[in-house]
Amino acid sequence: MKKHIRSISMIVAFLVGGLFHKQLAPLGAYLPASVALMLSITFLGIEVARLKPQRMHLWLLLGIQMIGMGFWGIARALGYPVLAESLFFCGIAPVAIAAPVIVNLLRGNVEFTTTALVLSQIVFGLVTPLLMPFVVQVEGFCYTELAAEVAMQLGTVLGIPALVAIVLRWVYPPCKGWPARLRDVSLGIWIVNLTIIAGVGTQRVLDMDSSWWNMLPMVLGSLVVCITGFVAGYKLGGRELKRECSQCLGQKNTILTLYIASQWYVHPLAYIGPAFYVFFHNMANALQIALANRENKRISRTESK
Repeated sequence: MKKHIRSISMIVAFLVGGLFHKQLAPLGAYLPASVALMLSITFLGIEVARLKPQRMHLWLLLGIQMIGMGFWGIARALGYPVLAESLFFCGIAPVAIAAPVIVNLLRGNVEFTTTALVLSQIVFGLVTPLLMPFVVQVEGFCYTELAAEVAMQLGTVLGIPALVAIVLRWVYPPCKGWPARLRDVSLGIWIVNLTIIAGVGTQRVLDMDSSWWNMLPMVLGSLVVCITGFVAGYKLGGRELKRECSQCLGQKNTILTLYIASQWYVHPLAYIGPAFYVFFHNMANALQIALANRENKRISRTESK
């Protein structure tokens, strides 16, 4: 039921953000604190001692970078720099916070997925500031200036929550149970963040007075990146980890890339790709769960005969 609530809330958030963009756009200044609060709650529940990095995690981390930079490189080579930025944000995003939950529903390896989740957030925070000056075109800013600004923004929304979680767990160990009790609160914060990001992005796009035809390549491109991630992960994981790897390469923490894509140094239209990716990867998850449930029912009927 909550899976449906999350999907419906996502649609409502984008609608509200699109309709009330003038009122919501100024709230973008509060996004770093709001995103950091949401991630702080999530990080409290992660048991570092239970994380078990494997060689496959290295391939997954490389896969995320290859998908992001690969699609960026193809679009740039074809002469579409704005589309390149949009596809970069779709592919480079780390593993979604909800990925272990989906893997659990698919009866997969939750610990493997959780380890990939944590490692991908770390790599995203370290590598993205180094890549961004190559990805976006900002006149008057040198490499180090732009890299430093991106690093500061990611440090705010990733580094501070991690530090807060570490300190709280050390001072008050029972707090590791808070994420389970505050799950609805986290969902509420996620919806608010998505609504504000939709408002900020819509306002920036409207300020450009761009046509829908200019946005269509971003929408179709994000669908291609989404399909590529899920299929590549499925193939990479083999028989044992196909569902886990598919989730890790396909389901993205889009709240982070939407936050970065809504910044002044990114072309406004580049926001369209990761915005639609939210819809596409949720549809892919719904399909995966439906297929897994059908397969489990078939196995149950076979065993009962």
